[in-house]
Amino acid sequence: MPKRQVAILAAFVAPAFLLFAVFVVFPLLDGVRYSFYNWNGTGPLSNFIGLGNYAFTLFDPSFAPEFWRAVGHNLYFFAISMVLTLVFGIGLAYMMMIVNERASQRYSIIMMLPFTLPPVAIAYIWTIYLEPNSGVLYSVLHALHLDALALPFLGSTTLALPTIAVITAWVGMGFPVLVFLASLTEVPQDTMDAAALDGAGRFRILWSVLIPAIRPTILLITTMNFIGAFGTFDLIYIMQGSQAGPSGSTDVLGTLFYRTGFGGFGTTAQSMGLATALAVVGFVIVVGVSAVFLRLQKRFAD
Repeated sequence: MPKRQVAILAAFVAPAFLLFAVFVVFPLLDGVRYSFYNWNGTGPLSNFIGLGNYAFTLFDPSFAPEFWRAVGHNLYFFAISMVLTLVFGIGLAYMMMIVNERASQRYSIIMMLPFTLPPVAIAYIWTIYLEPNSGVLYSVLHALHLDALALPFLGSTTLALPTIAVITAWVGMGFPVLVFLASLTEVPQDTMDAAALDGAGRFRILWSVLIPAIRPTILLITTMNFIGAFGTFDLIYIMQGSQAGPSGSTDVLGTLFYRTGFGGFGTTAQSMGLATALAVVGFVIVVGVSAVFLRLQKRFAD
């Protein structure tokens, strides 16, 4: 490229690169530095302990079980949200593809509405809906004589985490639906017509023709869901508190990091240095698994 064009490109890229470096790269590297200290978050860094925080996070019997439980909850959260995203996301996208364009646009707007609501409003609304004695869901189930299903969804150690995962999937469903819709519409019409001539119905066309054709998109959404699942914090914190109740059944890396860094877990595990080490380990997990998904996506795309 001519030097003039290189200079122009550099001028356009430089502001974005500077912002990325200041607000992403520098905090990340500084966080790694903090993780090597037994630091309480105030004052200058002192008491260098090397990999001590990482060893404490992964192996100490007083803390490691909480860490691995939180990782398991993040993976469980990801599995539930991913199943819902694939089933309903692809299904809704396919239905929008086969209806007329005006109806598809209206449905797209409706599905994106929850995504625009603040987490506090979403948590408050769903807490009212799921209130076990007088909530909206309880009233509907009581009217249908289904009182056996009127369970304390947010107060049960087995139902609280999947309930919040379902709410999270509902909030973010609009984006994967639009991505799936864009990918489905790129499949050649001749391919679907040929399958229809061979006697395939709409479900068979979706399962045997369209889904294999959009596997790179599915892996892209899977990667984004995995990153989102390991970054989940707001709804759990708002609805279940920093202790991630009941009895820690909704505890994820985000809430464990919050308690470790800002208090609430106990004096033996309250340190900003330890919290940053916990965050770095979570970051490594996310980057490693995401790299695998992206590699698979590239293979299917080729």
